[in-house]
Amino acid sequence: MLYWQIANRNLLLHMICIIESYDSMKVKIRKISNWLVDHWIWLLVSLVVLGGIGYWYYSKTQAAITQTQFEKPQRQTIERTIDAAGIIRADQIARLRFLAGGKVTFVGPKEGEWVKKGQTLAVIDRATLQKQLQQNLNSYERERYDWEGYKEDIKDTASTNDIERDTKSNQLTLNDTVLSVEIQDIAIRNTVLSAPFAGILTVSPTTSAGVQLTAADFFEVVDPESMQFIARIDEADIAQIQEGQSAVIELDAFRDKPIESRVSAISFTSVETGSGTQFEVEFPIASAATGQFRLGMNGDVTIKLGKSENAFTIPLLATRTRSGKTYVDVKVAGSKTEEREIETGIETDERIEVVSGLSENDEVAVPE
Repeated sequence: MLYWQIANRNLLLHMICIIESYDSMKVKIRKISNWLVDHWIWLLVSLVVLGGIGYWYYSKTQAAITQTQFEKPQRQTIERTIDAAGIIRADQIARLRFLAGGKVTFVGPKEGEWVKKGQTLAVIDRATLQKQLQQNLNSYERERYDWEGYKEDIKDTASTNDIERDTKSNQLTLNDTVLSVEIQDIAIRNTVLSAPFAGILTVSPTTSAGVQLTAADFFEVVDPESMQFIARIDEADIAQIQEGQSAVIELDAFRDKPIESRVSAISFTSVETGSGTQFEVEFPIASAATGQFRLGMNGDVTIKLGKSENAFTIPLLATRTRSGKTYVDVKVAGSKTEEREIETGIETDERIEVVSGLSENDEVAVPE
């Protein structure tokens, strides 16, 4: 009986302890809950920061574990090129004006028509100029007669300073009348505009006679067989360009009709542009193709700098340069590699020619 009383007492005490522990735990949980409610913003910020740090560390770790694959050198044709934008211009282009303008009395070919060398384009009224020329000739004759009479008057007179001054003055006056006649003759001869070479009349200020032209009005003749494609090459690349290098031109309006050409000239002076210092390079266009092209057409040119047939090539990504030398990692056993120096040749955006340092059985490491 005593045993059961003791047991019941111990059980009761144990239950009381459990209840007290539960109440204590509830108090602690309530405190923790209250603290979380009061500090939830800081907890959220801390979680975001910790998450960001964890992601950064993971990304850094993954980036450090570079995936590498191995590739054997390939035999292929490799070609080095430079691309540049440009525009069509003409090497022979002439703008012709009447010196003083005038009323047009004759108009030859119309704008857009073909003209021959020396063909008359237009004539302005020369009647007034001819009258002026006759007037100048009369002035010249008067001055010459006066000059002859003056020389006759002083031929037996001793030379003095006054006589020398008068002689020089009369001589200058006579010379001026000669110049007036010559100038007027030039003006008359310039009442006719003629084509300096065969080509197309691209600009004509009038289509009919009777129009008054000014000295600013002009006729323009272009020789289509002198068309050039002018491209601008960056200063960093101009040293690689040489006359005679082959090229392919593609005009925006005729992308399906590439034009074979070559480097015909490289400008001696540079051109300053928004993208830096550039040099103009000329590429002739074959006369057979000029009929469909127009001045000012835009396009691109691909200049072929060098070409190697059956070249030994590897991916450009597999190489690295240090102290002016080129190195690759070559597979030796399993996934182990050793660094090896190689000699390179032609290089493109994706592959590079290996002149020496590798064999066809070697495998080079190519980072992904």
